[in-house]
Amino acid sequence: MDFSEPLRALRHALRPLPGWPNRRALTRDAVLVALVGVGLFLEAAAAWGRGDTDPGSILVLHTALFAVGLLVIVLTRLYPVLAVIVVLFGGLTSMTLGVLVPGAAFLLGRRSPSLWPAVTVFATGTAVWLAVLVTVWSGDVDAWTITVITLVFYLVLPWLIGVYRRQHAALTAAGWEHARHIQREHRLTEEQVRLRERSRIAQDMHDSLGHELSLIALRAGALEVTPDLADEHRRAVAELRADAVNATTHLREIIGVLRADAEPAPMAPADEGVPALVERARDSGMRVMLVRDGDVSDLPPMVGRAAHRVVQEAVTNAAKYAPDASVTVWLGVGDTALEVRITNAPPVGVLPETPEGGGRGLIGLRERVRVAGGSFTAGPRDGGWEVVATLPLGDTVPVASADDTAHERSDDIDRLQRAARRRFRGWTVALATLPVTLLVVAVVVSVGPISLMAEEQILPSEDLARISVGDTREEAERYLPADSVPLTTAEHRMYREPEDAQCAYYRDGSPLLAPEAVLHQVCFRDGRVVRAGTATTD
Repeated sequence: MDFSEPLRALRHALRPLPGWPNRRALTRDAVLVALVGVGLFLEAAAAWGRGDTDPGSILVLHTALFAVGLLVIVLTRLYPVLAVIVVLFGGLTSMTLGVLVPGAAFLLGRRSPSLWPAVTVFATGTAVWLAVLVTVWSGDVDAWTITVITLVFYLVLPWLIGVYRRQHAALTAAGWEHARHIQREHRLTEEQVRLRERSRIAQDMHDSLGHELSLIALRAGALEVTPDLADEHRRAVAELRADAVNATTHLREIIGVLRADAEPAPMAPADEGVPALVERARDSGMRVMLVRDGDVSDLPPMVGRAAHRVVQEAVTNAAKYAPDASVTVWLGVGDTALEVRITNAPPVGVLPETPEGGGRGLIGLRERVRVAGGSFTAGPRDGGWEVVATLPLGDTVPVASADDTAHERSDDIDRLQRAARRRFRGWTVALATLPVTLLVVAVVVSVGPISLMAEEQILPSEDLARISVGDTREEAERYLPADSVPLTTAEHRMYREPEDAQCAYYRDGSPLLAPEAVLHQVCFRDGRVVRAGTATTD
């Protein structure tokens, strides 16, 4: 027979869980250890108060139980299945370890990556225990009831809650990771668009600087052939013309490297201004109105090209997504900045079916304006769309680098995840604290009246001794408390009562729920005491 597969499964089951707990996890374990220690200390104090055995035996027993509880807490991180088995046997001896059983079952579902070890242990253990029940305690209803409660509420239900929590945490982590992946893709797209826009800026600079250098070379050539120019000056002018030609060549080579391979050749003149661009749009059939506030004819080259690029992209988007809407281009020249505002009215008629753009054009505009030292905004307005760019006319002011902006955006998802964890942790604590708080309030509210009622039901032994058989009811009531312990008919039948007598029961003054507490019984028949003493069962 081939036992390779069962042996492989056994080795996998015996392999400890990977990872090392962090400081927060160790703090939670330390709190759990402290709670187990407090519970066992209270158990030991109760056992010593009852006088069940000598203090030395109590100390040894509960120290061993504490070691078992500590072992269980450690095993929940390494071998959670084994932790459930150990705590089940420990729960047979200690109530504190019994309370720890559902916690170990929950951690088994929460931390175990596979369901089969838990299912196998539960099925095997249930089968063995049922066989013992059928053989030994087949007719014991209490044994069957305890078995069902332990299996359902102490093992299976906490384990299923732990499994759900683990799967929910895995799904949430996958969602956050997917969001980070999308953000990384978006950041790469933004970077590509920014590089493309920078290549356009380089091309614009080439067109402008190349034109100026060509004029310098042309004028130097004309000056070089002047007849009355001295030879020394002629050589200097020739060197100037050669330097201008070389600078133009080098500029063309550098721009050729910076320019994107897929970047199409510009279809508009290099020195085209915004008015000429608006006129071309009108010639194509668009309803475009240009409003100028100030002189826009003498703008710095960088500012002029940036304004042209903003208007060009905004008008193109309006023609694409709202072809029948009117467009207004507003240029306002101030003392320190040029404001470019392009607004299109709400679209009318049936909109064309166009694919989603993805916002690359706006990303490019934002980069163009950023390089020029300005600010850029775009968004819906009054049913249409508005693009606003503010460009400084003087020296460019420092702006945040694109890398810093991208880095800040990369932290957004981490901040959102931390905020979501804090909210979830708060709700978890609240949901866990609420039932405990309600239980404490219920106990406090109920224990107070019960304690007061019990005080009125106490018949001390010395007062009971003063009541004798044959006393009248009036004589006996001088020693009886104001109230008696209410018993049901079935409870009355548990105690021995004289025939045709009316019996009342009183507490002996021992603490509530104390094992040594007994009931005092006083029975009357025909108005006289027929029994006064400690209640005895049949």
